[in-house]
Amino acid sequence: MTLQEFFNRYSQAYSALDARAVSAMFTRPFTAVHHGQIATFGINDEETLYQTTLGILEYYRAQGVISASCYLAEVLPFGSDLATVRVRWTARRHNAEPWMFATGYHLKREHGEWRIYGLAQFEEHSHPAH
Repeated sequence: MTLQEFFNRYSQAYSALDARAVSAMFTRPFTAVHHGQIATFGINDEETLYQTTLGILEYYRAQGVISASCYLAEVLPFGSDLATVRVRWTARRHNAEPWMFATGYHLKREHGEWRIYGLAQFEEHSHPAH
């Protein structure tokens, strides 16, 4: 699976606001930087990571997000099994302006499949919480 194919699948899960499918694409341990806060999830934190992902996606649902699309703005491979990717997102919302933002992802292959081991939302989108 290519990185583009992985992010197509990730984008589909994200658009469906499917926390189970999204969190299944993360490794454990996993680290996220979101709104300037660092969160780390250990190898045994699968349910905690799922609940955190669910909370974020429920917030997006409450803000009217109906779909999300992305494109890979920059890919920095580290051999064939590690990469850092900067992704530009557009989250379309019901009766509201879309959110546009960028997120950086660190990925590695596990058992032949790309998985995200870290992410950082480094370009905030404007929405009512900001």
